[in-house]
Amino acid sequence: MRIVIVEDEKLIREGLAEMIRRHTDHVLVGECKNGREGIGVIQASHPDLVITDIRMNDMDGLEMLTFLHQKGEKVCSIIISGYSEFEYARQAMRLGVEEYLLKPVSIDVLQETLERIEKKLLEQRKQITKQPENYVREYFFGSDRERCEAGRMLAVLFPEEEGKVYGVLLGYYGNKKAGDFKEKEFLLRNTKSQFPEIDVLEAWNQQMHFKVAVLKGKKTEIEEFVRVFDGMLEYNCQFKKKEIPWGIDFCERIEEWKQAFLNSQKALSSCLTLGCSKVVCAWEDALRNVKGLVYPIHIDKKIMGALGKGDNDGTREGIEEFLAHVVDVEYDAEEIRHNLVKLMSNMSDTAKEINQKAFASLREKDYIKAMLHVYTIQEMKEILQKAGQIICDRKDKNGIGNYTINRTLEYIRNHYKEGISLEKAAEVLNITPEYLSMLFKREMGMNFSVFLKKFRISHAKRLLKETDMKIYEVAQECGYSNSNYFARIFKEVTGVSPAEYR
Repeated sequence: MRIVIVEDEKLIREGLAEMIRRHTDHVLVGECKNGREGIGVIQASHPDLVITDIRMNDMDGLEMLTFLHQKGEKVCSIIISGYSEFEYARQAMRLGVEEYLLKPVSIDVLQETLERIEKKLLEQRKQITKQPENYVREYFFGSDRERCEAGRMLAVLFPEEEGKVYGVLLGYYGNKKAGDFKEKEFLLRNTKSQFPEIDVLEAWNQQMHFKVAVLKGKKTEIEEFVRVFDGMLEYNCQFKKKEIPWGIDFCERIEEWKQAFLNSQKALSSCLTLGCSKVVCAWEDALRNVKGLVYPIHIDKKIMGALGKGDNDGTREGIEEFLAHVVDVEYDAEEIRHNLVKLMSNMSDTAKEINQKAFASLREKDYIKAMLHVYTIQEMKEILQKAGQIICDRKDKNGIGNYTINRTLEYIRNHYKEGISLEKAAEVLNITPEYLSMLFKREMGMNFSVFLKKFRISHAKRLLKETDMKIYEVAQECGYSNSNYFARIFKEVTGVSPAEYR
């Protein structure tokens, strides 16, 4: 064990040190004359055991241990004292003191105590280090209770050290095959082998497809680690076309790991535009200047129109155009994701109108949620195109026809007062006038202009019966600017003039 002695009586301090050197295999890493001096040595060296007097000038042993405890420093300790009062022992036990020994301490008692403590520490470490990745996994992906317990274990397994920081490196493997996992493991393992001075703890989360590696070392060392890893990623992306994004953030304390993880996860999203050939550093990504992104409604309409016609090729082309429009380094990654999720939601709404079976399939696979949990453009593209295929690839196209007609009728209801036409409606629906004309006559049993005329006259009849509006006002309300033309059309449809009908 690595031991620090804190004792204000020089003869006792030197005597304990001599016994440890001559009669045990343990290593002394510090000898201090009071608690204040002891704090500095303990925080710098992180010993396995502290042997301290309970009564000292300036700062005593209990005050020192209390301060270290409040700072989160996990200290295994032995209290020695010439006082046998029970109250001291009780206070010491509350601070996690392993043993309470009375002066003078004999060689036999010291050897026996050190042997017992060493055995206990070895058992604890053996238990902790059986599967350290489990503690890392629980800390980042577990419940609050699991995170708290894992943090306590990791503080022993991966203690903080002066001059060293933590780097939380996060990788996303998505739907990659087993061979890709092995290949990326090789890249990380190869980089680790070049930096033996950096301690690493790793864990997988299969549900989120995340690989997290916590690095501990000097900041300059970890930065060099990332630079070397970048080179391997760039080579891999260039020659093997594998999109596996990585992000990293630094922190100084275990309590800050979770926030560093969230920062790294946000950096992962930036790979949507920055690519996957380098690790995205969270602090650099936060400084990027980005522009606002306006949702491309014109492309959205084109995609919905293709879905309405059951045109799978048109849908795929529309999705390609949408991606080309929104995916750019000048936009914020999360805003890009928001736009793509909105597109997926609109496609789902279209499926609901066209056919419940297609809509149920999209809901069952939860494509919208899937869009929120992927970190590469390729995966987002695959999800969108698969959803489009589900909506378009149907044996019965009647639902698609009904969808188009429903949208046409809705357009007429909202705009019948205006100078609308078949051509204008087709433009809004992103389909050709010829296709709309054929579909409308097939579904409604009359052409577009006849239906619009009957719809307007039906509305005029209600206004003539239920209001005191003048005839020219009724004409204008129903989309006719010329009251004489309105009267002629009204008589053509009803057989009587507006005045006679009233």
